[in-house]
Amino acid sequence: MRYNIIIKKISLMFLALALSASFVSCEQQESMPDESDIALDAFGMRGKWVVDITWDGDDQGTNTIITYNTGDNSSTEMWLDDLGHGWGLKAKVNVDPNALTFSANDSDELYYGVTVTITEGQIVKNGATSPTGDVVDSITFKADFSDIPGEIWEYTGYRSTAKIDDLP
Repeated sequence: MRYNIIIKKISLMFLALALSASFVSCEQQESMPDESDIALDAFGMRGKWVVDITWDGDDQGTNTIITYNTGDNSSTEMWLDDLGHGWGLKAKVNVDPNALTFSANDSDELYYGVTVTITEGQIVKNGATSPTGDVVDSITFKADFSDIPGEIWEYTGYRSTAKIDDLP
């Protein structure tokens, strides 16, 4: 009986030692990338934008779009995403980060399974004034969707300040 108690105590000591080692042997890793490591941030192309949308010359209202880096953190491509607003636009576009331009030719549009051609994509530093008076970057581009060819969607807007009076 005394032998069983000694074995039990030794087993518990080994278990406690193993658990202690597992807590201190793991080095914690940062799960979020450092903002300075996101390729498009260095050029100011990633962001949330408030845009006025026209379709074939007719006003379609004001909405929000976002531009963000690709999964491989490329500095020559980005995602252009209207979050399902408007006609539905989520496509990868080619970027020239030094000129702050972007375009795409028959890029897959992921919301509706069509293709889209993006032309005249441009971001202008301090190119707009928000409704609350802040000087912010502007964005403009045109989109031609394969399911309605020749009917051009135009997006013109400014970088979101997240102020209530600046939102659509």
